Amino acid sequence: MEKICKSYERKQVLFNVTASIPIGKVTCIMAPSGKGKTTLLKILMGLEKADKGNIFGLENLKKSVVFQENRLLEHLNPVTNIRFANHQLEIPKIVQAMNKVGLSECTSLPVRDLSGGMKRRVAILRALLADYDILFMDEPFIGLDNKIKIKVIEDIRDRSKGYTVLFVTHDLREAKLMETENYIYLT
Repeated sequence: MEKICKSYERKQVLFNVTASIPIGKVTCIMAPSGKGKTTLLKILMGLEKADKGNIFGLENLKKSVVFQENRLLEHLNPVTNIRFANHQLEIPKIVQAMNKVGLSECTSLPVRDLSGGMKRRVAILRALLADYDILFMDEPFIGLDNKIKIKVIEDIRDRSKGYTVLFVTHDLREAKLMETENYIYLT
């Protein structure tokens, strides 16, 4: 990305952001709250347009996303929610993935009956088990207690090894646990 700029109602959120995202590596966008992390991610995903600047190399990539909000279908169970991102996934593979992140007890419950942390793990698995070239994650560990967060981060690292991962956080500890190799700092 070269010289990405974005303003909202005369408030400059991003100014001349230039960075590269290495293929097959983990990159973290870091900044304090309100400094444009989510805006930059949305621009890179193609959900928003930059006011100025250029982005190269993302056009033909299959993208998978963990948004800040879970965006789950509340009346469906976790297995069905996860299959929404990849209809070819076999149910035993989904159940195995759910077991790995502590969701073995809720495979058939409607998502509306799950705790916030459980919903978050379903949203993460939905993105991880999709067919993608690049994985975007916006504050993916919100609502997870420390023990579960570590288990989920280990699972993300295992499943995304060799893929391009771009995630947003303000927590340096999360970035280190994700074995981040590239950082984009917004000021």
